[in-house]
Amino acid sequence: MKTKQKTIFFKIIVVFILIISFFLPSIKSFINQEMNREFIEKVNKYALSANIKIVQLKYRNDGSSSSTSVSAGASGVIIRKENNKYYALTAEHVVTEYDNIDKTQIIVMGYDDLDFKDYLSKGGEFQGIVNYYQQFPEAVVEYSNDKYDLAIISFITDEVYTVLPVADEIPKYGDIVASMSNPYGKRNIVTAGKISSRKPRPFGDEAGKMQYPIIKHTSVLSEGSSGSALLNESLEIVGINLGGSENIFRQYISGMAMPSDRIRAFLEEWENW
Repeated sequence: MKTKQKTIFFKIIVVFILIISFFLPSIKSFINQEMNREFIEKVNKYALSANIKIVQLKYRNDGSSSSTSVSAGASGVIIRKENNKYYALTAEHVVTEYDNIDKTQIIVMGYDDLDFKDYLSKGGEFQGIVNYYQQFPEAVVEYSNDKYDLAIISFITDEVYTVLPVADEIPKYGDIVASMSNPYGKRNIVTAGKISSRKPRPFGDEAGKMQYPIIKHTSVLSEGSSGSALLNESLEIVGINLGGSENIFRQYISGMAMPSDRIRAFLEEWENW
């Protein structure tokens, strides 16, 4: 009888742990959003127009046929303006060209530009997805370096967007931060969290050839957030988001960002390139 009771108790504990593991990330996210509501509103009001969406148009021709595919999109943040030319930071892997693609166009959409599906849902005239995205500015990759997994792109437009500065100091453990990004299927999403790493830690490919000194945070990200800005409460860029980690239920646990000191080193290399 005692053995049976122990087995039942053990099963209850396991189920309890699984339930907690499943719901805890969502609970933490909800708490972070509610506790930092004013900060999120500040980002939405004063910084969000620096958020851009980056879409790749990939052209392929195998001789007998040709095709064009449109990527789901990623994120970036504007850091400089010269006349009608903007410069933006993003992740290097966002603008990587693939060997089996004949040509790649990088398209930049402003924070207030509609995705194709949203354009159609609002009554827009169907014109083909490729034609639709070709109306937006084409970006030029000014500089990229996989040592940082960062890239600088430029684009020309007469639209007026916000320009955000890169912070002089990296954020510290426990600092409040916010991410603004374009998760797949969504636009201009702002989430708040805290820096969860006490110091930058290595992160890179499985072979260990490239190890980036990244910082971790709890501001929720998802696919499509690569290249997005991580901001401090002064609306300065303290990181560029490169990815995130999930639990066994594929729920978000933490984000990973290239810290501002490494961003500044990357920008200095670009200026002297």
